[in-house]
Amino acid sequence: MSDPSQTPSILAIDTATNLCSVALVSSSEIKEIQRDIPRAHNQHILAMVDEVLEGRTLRDAVSVIACGVGPGSFTGIRVSVGVAQGLGWSLELPIYPFCSLAAQAMAGSNNDSHWILSTIDAQIGQVYWAWFESQAGTVRPLTAPAITRAADITVPSVTPEPTRDNSSDLIVGDAADVVRQEVKAFAPCQTASHIRPQPSRSALYFLDNYDSQKLIKAQELEPRYVQQDIGWKKLAEQGKRV
Repeated sequence: MSDPSQTPSILAIDTATNLCSVALVSSSEIKEIQRDIPRAHNQHILAMVDEVLEGRTLRDAVSVIACGVGPGSFTGIRVSVGVAQGLGWSLELPIYPFCSLAAQAMAGSNNDSHWILSTIDAQIGQVYWAWFESQAGTVRPLTAPAITRAADITVPSVTPEPTRDNSSDLIVGDAADVVRQEVKAFAPCQTASHIRPQPSRSALYFLDNYDSQKLIKAQELEPRYVQQDIGWKKLAEQGKRV
């Protein structure tokens, strides 16, 4: 395995939504594929990895695997985490876990300063959400990821608390339109319901802000469901019997 700090090249994947997204990102190359294949991510993701590699081997082309760990579709998250674990474990590649809501907010960010509410429909009458501040093309989290009814989404408090004009705020993700309809205070906000997590943006952020402390071993990777009662075993725990 090459030293990721010397030859940074990242395979980035996210399957937390209906889109299956795979990207190969380095300082000289960005190749990203996104396909709308709900409930079929596991059937296509490895072929998509081969597609972005364009004939190169993973061992030669990649030094870090970036993985969206949720929140989002339980099945989808398990696919991305399982693939990242398997590839990282077999090739001894470090893993950069990233929040899928943050990757989605990054896809909606630009050089203007504004707030972004990143949403993913939880399919159970609830919404995964988190607020971010867009600055210079990247995002800063304002709240931790949460799951509530759309009507119960709150706005982050800031100190001192100014009178905010939220007409420049952007709601992104597949629950964006529902959220704006159900929360009267969000009526002035803009929406972009077509935006989904873009793993290449998270990989580029890591390249621009390289920090080896953010890398973990494959066996340490686990989904972040927001709910705490969902079962998952890390690779190191699998195979153990109670």
